[in-house]
Amino acid sequence: MNRFFLSFLLLVSTLILTTAGNAKIYVDITSPGLRKIPIAAPPLTAMPAGFEAESLGRKISDVLSNDLNFHGFFAVLDQREYGGRPDANWRSFGLDYVAKGGVYVSGQNMVVDYQLLDVGTDSVVLSRQYKTQTADFRGVAHQFCDEIVFYLTGEHGLSLSKIAFSVTEGRFKDIYSADFDGSGIRRETAERSLAISPRISPNGRQLVYTSYRHGKPQLYLKDLGVDNARQISAHPGLNISPAWHPDGRRIAVSLSKDGSPCIYLIDTAGNVLEKLTHGPGMDVSPTWSPDGTKLAFVSDRGGSPNIYVLDMASRSVRRLTYSGSYNTDPQWSPKGNLITYTTRTNGHFQICTISPEGGDPTFLTDGANNEAPVWSPDGRQILFISSRLGRKALFVMHSNGSNQRLLTQVHGEVSHVTWGPNASR
Repeated sequence: MNRFFLSFLLLVSTLILTTAGNAKIYVDITSPGLRKIPIAAPPLTAMPAGFEAESLGRKISDVLSNDLNFHGFFAVLDQREYGGRPDANWRSFGLDYVAKGGVYVSGQNMVVDYQLLDVGTDSVVLSRQYKTQTADFRGVAHQFCDEIVFYLTGEHGLSLSKIAFSVTEGRFKDIYSADFDGSGIRRETAERSLAISPRISPNGRQLVYTSYRHGKPQLYLKDLGVDNARQISAHPGLNISPAWHPDGRRIAVSLSKDGSPCIYLIDTAGNVLEKLTHGPGMDVSPTWSPDGTKLAFVSDRGGSPNIYVLDMASRSVRRLTYSGSYNTDPQWSPKGNLITYTTRTNGHFQICTISPEGGDPTFLTDGANNEAPVWSPDGRQILFISSRLGRKALFVMHSNGSNQRLLTQVHGEVSHVTWGPNASR
């Protein structure tokens, strides 16, 4: 075991999961004892030398550095500390790893060779080659970052995941997607109506959402990045707040076809499979536990909106939240140990977490309105919407509320956000 893992195990909180002879280490980025992994990502060596290739090598390195920093458990050495030289004396900087390599450019195509060097043993522990177009330089950096995270922790990180969100543009709302870091923004709908409540499928390839293109809320399904939306639910009344089942074949949705909105289970063709909740009141905003055995949702059956939990085996329902005058937007964590949600307190919306078993909530935000929280696929961070800068924009924070920072601002106000899985490329 190298010196990194020895110090790592001593200085951070870890959860060891043993499966088929492989030990996985869960890195808690909120632990006060966390020792961040010192790493460098120098510019790639250009082959052949020239301005275009050298510029591309720097861009890829910059994206990789930002990706590593985003994950929360890397300390990336500033290039100014070593002059950006790929042959620096890495031991003198106290590094554990260096991500280095070269890029060969031919027209619009490139080949990137990347290696992860263990400084302590002076050995290459990870080596990858990527053949792609120069326009996909961000994708190369995202992919190698995921390789590094997987090598060190045994689980995938965030860098290959996508987010999606609604943007208000005058009288209309459309859905946009982006990379996990807010780059590569792409318009997914152009309906001249309201497109809201996007949810990315468990395989990261599809998007289900609510659209008012025909004047009333109906559900649509489309492939991410492809203009092929098709209607899947158009019952009389409301067809809103979809939530993918973890199996990716079923969707929980709120329908009012039989009276007050209740939660139903449908398939991806829109066929109603069963009714999951039964009034009184309105039942909306479902969210599944990671194993699909429980469903949290919002209901006003007790007089005001609160979060309830449905056990799928027994069909029993219990109330989860008791504080706050308005509780909504529940999202179950990928680890299954927490539910994050929005609550109204002192006239503003704030974000909390609570155990699925109940108890007192933990407030993560304060001040301006903060709402619509969604978990990162690794469960370590939360994406949310905040008005702290005036116009609603996307922010991200660690799961305990620390390290709150702006992710991206767009030309309109943001609403209804989702964070998809770390899909393989």
